Amino acid sequence: RSSMNYFPNYYSIEDIFVTQEKVECRVNTKLQRMGFLDSGADSNDLEPGRTINLPLWYIKELKVNNAYFTISVPEIYRNVHKAVCEAETTHIELGRLHPYFYEFGRYLTPYDRNHVIGRIIFETMRQRVRHLLDISKSDGQSAKSDLRLDNIEAKLHEAGVRTNSQYIDWLQMTGNKIRTSELVEEHQKKRRRADRSDDEGEGLPSSKRATL
Repeated sequence: RSSMNYFPNYYSIEDIFVTQEKVECRVNTKLQRMGFLDSGADSNDLEPGRTINLPLWYIKELKVNNAYFTISVPEIYRNVHKAVCEAETTHIELGRLHPYFYEFGRYLTPYDRNHVIGRIIFETMRQRVRHLLDISKSDGQSAKSDLRLDNIEAKLHEAGVRTNSQYIDWLQMTGNKIRTSELVEEHQKKRRRADRSDDEGEGLPSSKRATL
């Protein structure tokens, strides 16, 4: 699968990185013999009210309205919330906050009972997409900081730079010239072969044509 065509799936390296992240959860009910999940637990059981960190791949297997854990909004999204409200997200270094800012939030959105994360990632992308378009039109990679963009934004930036370069080449007529499609070329070849066969048939003596 091409690195430019990332989509969450079981074999995606990016998806594996995202789902390895730990998420803070509050225990809602007593869980017997689950104390090993909390390094600070005094008993073999998990008591209600305790806070533990669980990997995202485990949380994904739970029902959204499960009775065992309540997912806490990660601090990275709380930090962005104020900037979202002030419409000033373009200066945030999302790559420093989390290299998979949007994808991590997308996985957590169904478990966010206050519907905060979904609004944050939507508004963040909405506010940053124009800026992303602008830097894609500038001087290629020199406009991009490794920490400024998250994984998805970096891929969009690379695609934007490549597309803009192709567009400029087209305007300056330096790119590949327009070519006839393979289907049309094959049809033309068949027509030429048919025309040659007709010409050869007309050049034969009448007796040979009759024999043929």
